Amino acid sequence: MFKIPRGIEAKGFSLVELMVTVAIMAILAAVAVPAYINHVNRVKQSEAASYLMTARLEQEEFFADNNRYASTITCLPSFGGACGTQKVHLKYYTFFVENVSGNYYRMAATRKIFDYAATDKLIVSASTESPQVLNEEALGFSLFKLLFD
Repeated sequence: MFKIPRGIEAKGFSLVELMVTVAIMAILAAVAVPAYINHVNRVKQSEAASYLMTARLEQEEFFADNNRYASTITCLPSFGGACGTQKVHLKYYTFFVENVSGNYYRMAATRKIFDYAATDKLIVSASTESPQVLNEEALGFSLFKLLFD
């Protein structure tokens, strides 16, 4: 067995001290990582809501100019302004016009975040003041589902 010479103190950490430190770090990571991921997803969702509010204003301008609502999202200036494709992928979300008839329109933004969760979907229409979130549980990150499903 190795003996420490006299006058020299033993330095370092014991195995138990290292294991306690690792356990504390694991607990902190288990709490912090899902909270961070959920925060990032909420920020991305609020950005999509902002784009939908811009699209809502542009739909009203389009109606004032053309006496009808735009049938595709690309007719609106923020999304291309060329009346081409039905859907636009912008900043993590896919934006599209779901329904246009007479004095009514409905636009949506969708994003599939996690395989196990529903698709995150926000909608805005002629009759709503602000975007509505249809699947609130879509943003929820679960460390348990990630590890065991």
